[in-house]
Amino acid sequence: MAWLMLAGALACFVMAMVLNVGGTPLVLLLLLAALALLVLGTTRLLRDRLESVTRADAQMIDPAEMKRLREQIAARREAADDKAP
Repeated sequence: MAWLMLAGALACFVMAMVLNVGGTPLVLLLLLAALALLVLGTTRLLRDRLESVTRADAQMIDPAEMKRLREQIAARREAADDKAP
């Protein structure tokens, strides 16, 4: 679907440049449509890419592990502060 939007944007750009239209409003409308289709197509591609790169729950850190890591960092900071002059 995103590729159709990008193809539509390209078609609008080409029509805005190639067609021998008599008025500026039609060219501006075609360029506006091309911009809108380009933005929509790009955001659709990015959203699809982000949805396909989901991590498994097994890779996530559970709250107990996070607490243990925070305590370990705090202990290292205290040890570093004790050694400082």
